[in-house]
Amino acid sequence: MQILALALVVFTFLSPWLGSITFIVIVAMLEVWIILVNLSKIKVNNKNNKYTPEEVGAIEHYRLFFRYPFASKILSPVFSGIQLSVFVLVPWLIFKGLYFNAVVIGLNYFIASQLAVMLNPQFFLHDNVDKGKIKDPIQLLRFKQDMDVVDSALEKMYLGQGNKS
Repeated sequence: MQILALALVVFTFLSPWLGSITFIVIVAMLEVWIILVNLSKIKVNNKNNKYTPEEVGAIEHYRLFFRYPFASKILSPVFSGIQLSVFVLVPWLIFKGLYFNAVVIGLNYFIASQLAVMLNPQFFLHDNVDKGKIKDPIQLLRFKQDMDVVDSALEKMYLGQGNKS
């Protein structure tokens, strides 16, 4: 999938107008598809009290990550790549005089970053906590709690470990 994003960037350099339109259409279709899939609600089956209320909340909040874990982990880096491609494409398109295309692709920086986090919250929570990126102690505590809840829910979901105590 990341090869597709790279191919779109190269195509945009070779043919700025057609490449940028193609980039915008493909990325927009991918983003709309992810957003529409995310609109579907899930109800956590917690008959045996396998999950704590916090874990149920995390599963419902990060529904794409828990419902489609493998697809989410594949698509999250794609959106990160789209986000990074903005730094290359926008100056090139401005240089070529394609201001509208540059603005539309530039807006993808903000959209793609949110979708990347939504698709793989475990990676971004661990990245922020483990690397010390969060300096505010209250926000750090919230990130650590969210990280622990997501990790615990994943462990119970995929390793079949419930609350046996």
